[in-house]
Amino acid sequence: MDTAPLAELRERIGALPDEVVEVCVADDFRCVAANRFSRVFFNRARGIVGIEIAFGGEVERLSPTRMLAANLGFGRALQKFLDGRGIDTEEFRARGTLRAFSARQFLLPGETGHAPVELYRGSTLIDPVPSADEDRAGDLATGIGRWMTGNLSADGALPYKYWPSRGEESPADNAIRRCLASLALARLGELRGSAEIRDAARRNLRFNLRRYFRDIGNGRGAIVERTGAKLGAAALAALAILESPAREEFLEELRMLAAGVDSLVDDELGFRTFFSPRERDGENWNFYSGEALLFQAEAARRGLAAASSLERCAAAFERCRARHRRRRNPAFVPWHTQACASLYAQTGRREFADFVFEINDWLLPMQQWDGLAPDLRGRFYNPRRPDFGPPHAASTGAYLEGLADAAALARATGDRTRAEVYERAVARGLRSLRQLQFRDERDAFYVSKRKRVLGALRTEVYDNAVRVDSAAHALAAAVKILRPMEFGIRQCVLAS
Repeated sequence: MDTAPLAELRERIGALPDEVVEVCVADDFRCVAANRFSRVFFNRARGIVGIEIAFGGEVERLSPTRMLAANLGFGRALQKFLDGRGIDTEEFRARGTLRAFSARQFLLPGETGHAPVELYRGSTLIDPVPSADEDRAGDLATGIGRWMTGNLSADGALPYKYWPSRGEESPADNAIRRCLASLALARLGELRGSAEIRDAARRNLRFNLRRYFRDIGNGRGAIVERTGAKLGAAALAALAILESPAREEFLEELRMLAAGVDSLVDDELGFRTFFSPRERDGENWNFYSGEALLFQAEAARRGLAAASSLERCAAAFERCRARHRRRRNPAFVPWHTQACASLYAQTGRREFADFVFEINDWLLPMQQWDGLAPDLRGRFYNPRRPDFGPPHAASTGAYLEGLADAAALARATGDRTRAEVYERAVARGLRSLRQLQFRDERDAFYVSKRKRVLGALRTEVYDNAVRVDSAAHALAAAVKILRPMEFGIRQCVLAS
């Protein structure tokens, strides 16, 4: 059986005509000393390298695809083996053995005449360069839109986090990320002119506001969770209302949220970050300050009566710019890029454009390409600065939101060289996001409830957890790529 050709394997194992057979062809077995475990069995090896654990004549062999399907890390796999047999770590070090092995991965379709499909880390590979007839941004947006509308509950909720391996939703929650989904879905509805998507966005926004919006006094509103009330949540909820086709329904909440955001403007920091608890104020400044400035800039651009003045926006920008230059962080870049692009579109002030270029030029070396496994290309990660965070679908999507605006701004200002560099980064990031997307049944061959995942994005190629912000950031980026920001600049002199 071990030597059966792929063409004969379905018949040899008695597969039914409508069954798809998964095959891992294992080879290159090599022993791994216990003290080298983490050097061989690390995250980037998940889905490519298998593990064989042996103790006392008992052997367990876990193929790369099996570990992907179970979302199982190597350390956890070994611990489960030991716990299930009552073996302690020292005993295993003394008497147990470990081997790593490689495995080519195939799906054997049931349809007559269909050739085996080779997988890489449990998925089909996205080429580095798209074909002439390929629309990666459009396909990404279409898939995410279908996932969102297909998974929207009767009361308007979207799943925050879903574990395909368990077929269960996580009990975790995050209002900021939920509001981001409302915003991205509304933008897709406008882009596509779809009444169905617009209605889904409206119902989702209504659900989020009913669940989280609270009057916190003095005419202010906030998004309140069990863990507190965050500036970023208020700003994104307000932005979602601002861009909603059903904005008239939520004008009172919008006015109060705008007042809430404005109340956290700070003369030194640009913005404080928490309404409550006060002891958390200052946390997540890189994220929340940009979300707040983007809302204020867009409120001014769209003529909201409760909008802060452009002078007030410019003052906050200057304080945020100064703080970022003292301690740069990539999380700052995409939100402030979008805010500065909006401010430049309204004022024509070169300092906004120059800062966009400054921070995105600094960010670009974080995008990985050469020397990586083929399915990792295009993601953003700095291995020399793990404090900047792990690679993640949501991060790549967020950076692409900013880079899409940066590319449009470079084109508008005649900076062709910079525009080409940013456009290449966007194209590479799209490759990464499409790789992470559950695009079809081949990517979801191990998932029992496929409707719950098709169109959504995995957290990483070796982590199949689905999270709403991964989808929302990717969707928002795709919409910006498909409909670039326009800079019909209205010259405006701001008070110095």
